[in-house]
Amino acid sequence: MTRSNTDDRQQTAVSCARADLQAGGRRVWVRGGLALAADAFVGTVNIVNGVHQAVTGTVTRLNPAARPIGLGIGMGSDFVYGRVRDIGRLSFFGVSQLAGLAETLVPARKRDIPERLSLGLHSAVNGAFGDYLERSGNELALSMAFVADDGRPISLTRNGLSVSLREPSPRLVVMIHGLGMNDRQWRQGERPDFGARLTADLGYSALRLRYNSGRHISSNGRDLARLMQSLFEAYPVAIERLTIVGHSMGGLVARSACHYARQAGHTWVDHLADLICLGSPHLGAPLERLGNRFNHSLTRISYTRPFAALGDIRSAGVKDLSHGYLRDEDWQKDDGNAGGSTPAASMPTLDHVGHFLVAATLGRRDEDPLGRWLGDLLVPVRSAVGHSSVPSRRLSARDQDGRIFYGMNHFALMHHDDVYAAILDWLAPRLARASRADASRTVSQSPG
Repeated sequence: MTRSNTDDRQQTAVSCARADLQAGGRRVWVRGGLALAADAFVGTVNIVNGVHQAVTGTVTRLNPAARPIGLGIGMGSDFVYGRVRDIGRLSFFGVSQLAGLAETLVPARKRDIPERLSLGLHSAVNGAFGDYLERSGNELALSMAFVADDGRPISLTRNGLSVSLREPSPRLVVMIHGLGMNDRQWRQGERPDFGARLTADLGYSALRLRYNSGRHISSNGRDLARLMQSLFEAYPVAIERLTIVGHSMGGLVARSACHYARQAGHTWVDHLADLICLGSPHLGAPLERLGNRFNHSLTRISYTRPFAALGDIRSAGVKDLSHGYLRDEDWQKDDGNAGGSTPAASMPTLDHVGHFLVAATLGRRDEDPLGRWLGDLLVPVRSAVGHSSVPSRRLSARDQDGRIFYGMNHFALMHHDDVYAAILDWLAPRLARASRADASRTVSQSPG
């Protein structure tokens, strides 16, 4: 395939991504939202039908003489609920057609949704149901793409990167958001985000990833590995140093991408020097494990079993956070027995990569009960720093450092000045050592 054909293909992909990534995309919300509402309606009817069947089944068990009547009622109720589902689907289809017509006729300025609000809702919906949106072909499913600091998707071509980054630096930082979040949430108000600050302070170019966080972490990791390779091959200058900053799930997606990059023989991972994980649940999130056990308990009683479907609709990404699953085999072996998922052995780290593990806690000191019980609201300190009492589950790297912030919640890790200062204190001397090493090699290789 020629270079021009490759560029055309990538430009087409970016055009598709642009349609997905436009937060105020009216057609996405109209068609995708109504499709999701129709699915929710059918799911609700199924739950009611399930409860009805459970009640009928109890009656026939208590009074065997009523069994023929119960069977007749059951068959009749199945027919009725089936017609209700059909009517609901037809109604939502009609509404979507009318809404599409209205969307075309009403002036655009009267239909626009504020971009930041719409993007926030879009990202949250993907975090909660993203895998289902993808499976059902719903237009609300986000595509993975790099975006510039203004939120626009970037074409992974030499020209596209040059235009988006203006002056591409050989130092590149990639920022990856967490579950149900998006690239705009790295920024607090109008203040520059960590990427912009690293550009000003350490000479980086910054890219931000936007993705469907409801998919399996391993699926996003595999796609990110491929996307990073495309970025590496199209980058306008030779990348000398690659740094990744991941918040929460973003850190796990980055680790998963490293694993799949190694398997595929990608070269970008050889240039990865620093991996910074901000509140990433390397050992999992207890809140999701609790929710999983509660949902399993609903399946034990026939009357509540239909309601377990409500818990099952939470996304694959959410379920993966139970124990921090990074590989396909981690979640594939989980059969859901005992209402909980099974911990996976820790994935080996890359020896040449420095790991900076950052944790937050609401507590004011190590033994503060508030911090011990609530952590940073979502992730305990032990999970964020990868310290497990089981040796096979610990996150241990040859080059590893960490920091704990007291009196801070999970989301403040994305933009707090103290967190950035810690990142700067960790990165700056590493960059200085690398520069000295490069200078020394240059001198030794120069002709005498």
